[in-house]
Amino acid sequence: MTLWRPVGKVLERARALQLARDGGLELFVATVVAGLANFGFQMLMSRLLGRGTYGALGSLLGLVTMVAVMVGALQVAVTQAVAEHASGEAASDDDVSPASPARGAVGLALLRPLGKVAAFAGVGVLGVSAASPFLEGFLHLTSPIPVILLGCFVGLGVVSLVPEGVLLGRLRFRVVAVALLLGAVARLVAGVVLVAAGFGLDGAMAASVLNVLVTLAVFAWPLRHELRPGVVGDPLKVRIQSVVLAVIAVGGASAFFVMGPVLARHFLPRVASGYFVAATTAAQIALFLPGAVAMVAFPRFAVLRGSGPEARRLLVQALFLVGVLSGLVATVMLVFPRFVLAVLFGSRYEPASSTLGILAVAAAGAGMVILLVYFHLSRHSRVAALCWSGVVMTTVLITAFHSGLVPIALAVLVVTALLLVVLFVAAFSRGDEVLSLENATGELWELDEPECDLSIIVPYYNPGMRLRSTLEELVSVLEAGGTRFEVIAVSDGSTDGSEAVPASLDPKVIRSVRLASNTGKGEALRVGLSMGRGRYLGFIDADGDLSPRQVTAFVDLMASEEPDIVLGSKRHPMSEVDCSPLRRLYSIGYQQLVRVLFHLKVRDTQTGLKLIRRDVLVDVLPRMLEKRFAFDVELLVVARRLGYRRFLEAPVRLEERLGSTISVKAVWGMLLDTVAIFYRLRVLRWYEKGQQAARMGLDKSVVTSEIDTDVASVAGARVIQ
Repeated sequence: MTLWRPVGKVLERARALQLARDGGLELFVATVVAGLANFGFQMLMSRLLGRGTYGALGSLLGLVTMVAVMVGALQVAVTQAVAEHASGEAASDDDVSPASPARGAVGLALLRPLGKVAAFAGVGVLGVSAASPFLEGFLHLTSPIPVILLGCFVGLGVVSLVPEGVLLGRLRFRVVAVALLLGAVARLVAGVVLVAAGFGLDGAMAASVLNVLVTLAVFAWPLRHELRPGVVGDPLKVRIQSVVLAVIAVGGASAFFVMGPVLARHFLPRVASGYFVAATTAAQIALFLPGAVAMVAFPRFAVLRGSGPEARRLLVQALFLVGVLSGLVATVMLVFPRFVLAVLFGSRYEPASSTLGILAVAAAGAGMVILLVYFHLSRHSRVAALCWSGVVMTTVLITAFHSGLVPIALAVLVVTALLLVVLFVAAFSRGDEVLSLENATGELWELDEPECDLSIIVPYYNPGMRLRSTLEELVSVLEAGGTRFEVIAVSDGSTDGSEAVPASLDPKVIRSVRLASNTGKGEALRVGLSMGRGRYLGFIDADGDLSPRQVTAFVDLMASEEPDIVLGSKRHPMSEVDCSPLRRLYSIGYQQLVRVLFHLKVRDTQTGLKLIRRDVLVDVLPRMLEKRFAFDVELLVVARRLGYRRFLEAPVRLEERLGSTISVKAVWGMLLDTVAIFYRLRVLRWYEKGQQAARMGLDKSVVTSEIDTDVASVAGARVIQ
């Protein structure tokens, strides 16, 4: 009883996770167990076949994995189509959450699409059989039979993808779990029996074919009524674009890792290739858990279309699980490589110990890459297709450096790391959602002439009593200067009741906007600036660190010098700055990073006081996507990209108030957002094409604002005139 209590608590917490619902935990466990069983198959084959023949088996199974993952894109597309269709039905039902497909609500006619897939698979089997002489010579085999069995394995696997995709799309995780377990057990038992009976490599491949036959039978059984001729139901509609993108993306995500054993078999001596295959196979234990997490997570990603905070929270949860679990496995192999190889394959494979640790780390990274690829596929994003560049880089590096086991393993590791960085940044970058144009929209670029001299945006989130003093002082200063102005106070989902402050002040000069949830300072600024009616538009922080009295000097500089942007700078020689040493250190380090990434000739991008000419903002704002604290950097980067160079730095007086601190979390978030801006600028080239998309009128902001009587809560908080 004492032993089971902590185990019960762990299971209870695991079931509470979003990934574990609807049988997700059972599928995760079954996938891991099936993976271990398949690994046991490999381990036994290495002992029964010998090093030379096992190298051939590993190369064939590597090709199977690469091809299976590529055609497995069909299952990804089917899962996505069924999940999106089911979530649409659930959204129309008041009793079912849109985030969870309504099981049983989707009736599909499956016989016809399954027949088409079977015909396609048959052609593939014939093609592989025709290519058997070439593969036999390339892999130094003694018979074409293993290659023909390879074709049968792939063909049956393609057919099984349709029912598997339907079951996953409906979140029928338990059925899929049973199929995976039974197939793995059948392969393990049949493989031992056939190889022990003297069938050798042919018997090992025949056992793999049996694996697919068993799983196909289990997949088809719960769908038997929908597989009958003439069944009435919705047709299974899978977009060809989704299939093509999934083929490219999922194939590329795994092929770069599989290419190692294949190229090692080609370039290295037979025994050495057996060592490399053994190390790769052992390292792939670190891929069991990511594969299980991805299988459970992808249908949920598809329901959410890969967008919104809930999808990102789910991705973070999945990446955390993959990182921790795979990292533990990789650490064991990195520290105890000889012991792991001796236990799994015997002492004869000890020369592979120099490679195992490297490949284990690469496998852990590859698991996260695959998970990120599935996330991008749920968004229908072409970013996932970047993975094929990994295949090219792996081939080039191994071809150039194939002098031994370690250089080939290092090539795999380097490519894995590069892909992981690119896909991770893209997953948390707003630039990957450019098709939805998640921009604040309003009359800013619709008015021919401004209606006042100056619009000042004051974004705030739970500012307390400081908001009233800032607004009152700002209004007093601008009225004394004789400027025609408006102040737009934007609450970024404040929960302290501070929205009542601007609402209680003069409505003729202060417009109050309240965003429904806390999204970020950058989003509040985008909404406020899109509503501005001034010839010049600017913003100032609400916390009081920067006195509103400084706005007058900025207006005078803008009127006299007519620069593109006037920006406050703490590093101006005439600035008076009173802030903590830690804040100074953060500022200096961040500005050096900005200078290196973007070559901006600006000494300080982050001071919360800026003024922009209206025509500059008309060009810049539709392209901007940043919602948090890197808004200032993106503003300057985009303006410079569009040819605006006249940035005028002005001195400021900054006095740090109590509670005005920068947290480690905020600094980390700013760094991630800054890297995302670099990615959009240099990789996606989004800022070069964003204006064209904006001119097409794609007005689909997801911002929902609750605004006082003079403003309507239309997309992007548009003003009613």
